[in-house]
Amino acid sequence: MSVIVLNGTSSAGKSTLAAALRDRFAEAGECWLVMSQDDFFSKIPRAFVRYGTVHVGSFAHQGVSLAIVDGVLTRRVGPIGARLLEAYRAAIAATARSGVNVIVDEVLVDESDWQSWCRHLEGLDVHWVGVRAALEVVEARERGRTDRVNGIARAEYDQVHRYANYRTEVDTAVLDPAAAARAIFAARRSDRSRSRAPQRPSITPPPR
Repeated sequence: MSVIVLNGTSSAGKSTLAAALRDRFAEAGECWLVMSQDDFFSKIPRAFVRYGTVHVGSFAHQGVSLAIVDGVLTRRVGPIGARLLEAYRAAIAATARSGVNVIVDEVLVDESDWQSWCRHLEGLDVHWVGVRAALEVVEARERGRTDRVNGIARAEYDQVHRYANYRTEVDTAVLDPAAAARAIFAARRSDRSRSRAPQRPSITPPPR
């Protein structure tokens, strides 16, 4: 089975795009499951999470802490947070290996995230997608949301695309979700067609 990872900043439009892509695959008769870190971290006690200054859990040092320091997004992961991140990635890999296609809504904060994904997804058909939009666009979206801390998108902006090797990139400031989903769908179909094409055998000329 396959995994498509949509990587981009907060407010880049990944969640909306993931839903549109899932629906595009459904039109073609394929079932895809959308998963994200929220599936894990929204279900742990809030005491183990810090999100800027909006919420500071008393045990966040053991879980996950996100803060903006000198304009840079800083993530501190304690022992419980590290186990949760590993469990999240392992769950997605296990879901794919059990026969279910997965679309992942992701934010790569640092190189260790990328390395962990490569380890967990090794041997699977993985298609990484860079989800981009101009900074002023994501900041405007962020200001219009009640579930985001202003400044997170800017702090993430120069970090999230440093490490992944993309097979497709889309600009959600230019393409609406349906158009971006069609572009990813077409790119994946093209990749799969090339991978299934018979390879012409190499011919070694006989020695003279």
